[in-house]
Amino acid sequence: MTHAHCDRAHARRTTLLLAGALPFAVVAVLLVAAATGGAQAPGARTLTLFQDESHGSFDFVDIPPKSPTSNLQSPKLRLSVGDTIDVVDPARDRPGGARLGTFYGEVTVVSGTTLANAVVLGRGAFSLGNGQIIVAAAFRPGQKTTGGAVIGGTGAYAGARGSETSTNKAGGALWTFHLLP
Repeated sequence: MTHAHCDRAHARRTTLLLAGALPFAVVAVLLVAAATGGAQAPGARTLTLFQDESHGSFDFVDIPPKSPTSNLQSPKLRLSVGDTIDVVDPARDRPGGARLGTFYGEVTVVSGTTLANAVVLGRGAFSLGNGQIIVAAAFRPGQKTTGGAVIGGTGAYAGARGSETSTNKAGGALWTFHLLP
């Protein structure tokens, strides 16, 4: 496999396209945990976290057939099933806020040949001070808001289950997690 490393400006633009899920991504923010009202089951929690893509990095792994360019913003980019993008971004309590941990994510192309028509499978983990929250979702990279499943966790989030929504914002993505009791 060939790894094409891109600069932070490309990473920022690319992760804005891909963040909807990742989707990848997963987010548990212990410090921002807040119980919500009546529609939620007793013991359920809602958590919010900001994935700070402007201070993160990513790596595009292009498997055969190779794209004529590794620039994810280029109209010449051609994706193929199995291509991946790995992401590492700070996890914050809000845009510009305190760092709570790190988001690790990966999206894998499962269909399509361009960012406009691709479907990807995103997996991610928010690694926080007292544990991790793990998420997964299938989505189209250009979507502003995506949803997925909370599929597990460690530490304070051991056995976590529920759903997540990720919305692209300037400089990153805002994740909202609805954890079941």
